[in-house]
Amino acid sequence: MKRICLVDFDMAVTGGVECVTASLANAFCEDHAVYIFEINHTGPCAYTLDKRVRFTEGVQGENRLRGMIKSCVPAFIRFVKKEKIDVILLMGNYPALVVSFARFFTKAKYVYCDHGGLMNQWRQKDITAIRFWDAFCAHKVVVLTDKTQKDYVEKFHLKPEKVQRIYNWVEDEIISQRQEYRPQSRKILSVGRFGKEKGYDLLVKVAEEILPKYPQWSWDIYGTGETFDEISEKIQEAGLENQVCLKGNVKNAYQLYPEYAFLVLTSYREGLPIVLLEALALGIPMVSFDIETGPNEIIEDGKNGFLIPPYDLQVMGKRIEELIQNEELRRTFAQYGGRREKFSKKEILKEWIKVIEE
Repeated sequence: MKRICLVDFDMAVTGGVECVTASLANAFCEDHAVYIFEINHTGPCAYTLDKRVRFTEGVQGENRLRGMIKSCVPAFIRFVKKEKIDVILLMGNYPALVVSFARFFTKAKYVYCDHGGLMNQWRQKDITAIRFWDAFCAHKVVVLTDKTQKDYVEKFHLKPEKVQRIYNWVEDEIISQRQEYRPQSRKILSVGRFGKEKGYDLLVKVAEEILPKYPQWSWDIYGTGETFDEISEKIQEAGLENQVCLKGNVKNAYQLYPEYAFLVLTSYREGLPIVLLEALALGIPMVSFDIETGPNEIIEDGKNGFLIPPYDLQVMGKRIEELIQNEELRRTFAQYGGRREKFSKKEILKEWIKVIEE
């Protein structure tokens, strides 16, 4: 039995990284002692954790990176030594950066998990420098796509065996929620944390062009974050407050998916989007920009959804209108079963166990 610690920035956030952190913790605790160490505590955990997972709250009220490092590193070193942690999974860039210095003062194996795509932010030198440092400090790097694995090896000159691609999985509980598709639905769905990278500004622009033509249709967005108020204002300025509804946070949002006709993702960048994996598992048609990494691993264009040239709002609008107007097309997309087995929890968990036990 290994003693495993997952380090996350803020488990109160309903984001993809936090969802994966909770899923991994719950899966690992069947055979291992599992801990979650939180960097920044802003509220209760947004995801249901197994009672066997031991949770350590992070620092409250500290927003500066230097302050977090100063507060967390000594505490984390003490924590790792006290609990005799064997393997540490660093869930994302900033958790890895904040506690990476502890790597040189403990005997644990450090695994840096990048939930984005390296080339998505390559020109942002500060982010790229953080990723390089995180990868340098770690014993192992886990990424979400084959492309990102190749990029890490080529750009950072890492040994191929140091970088491993492991997909996010779809929980069996989610798959069991699948219902017969409801083509009569007149509701569009988007789910995700409100941040600049999620492209909700683009969503409003698309909605402004489309929804007034279809007054019986609405568009619901689930999530919260730093751009929530800004997007709310944009919706009101566009006169869409009766058709675009901000629903806030909700636990287990996937339970609501069957109420919707299709899901739209407008992100500027992604790793391997959990919301698309959930939609795939539940048979919900999808529309997404074909960005650097992520959506094209899940969506087969014209079979279970549409991939749109990055940030082309005209094409995005056209494809959404196709789905609005064509009930049979929505039904066909929903019934397509390709790529679901690719994200099987059973097989992906085996890959994680190898990383932990090697």
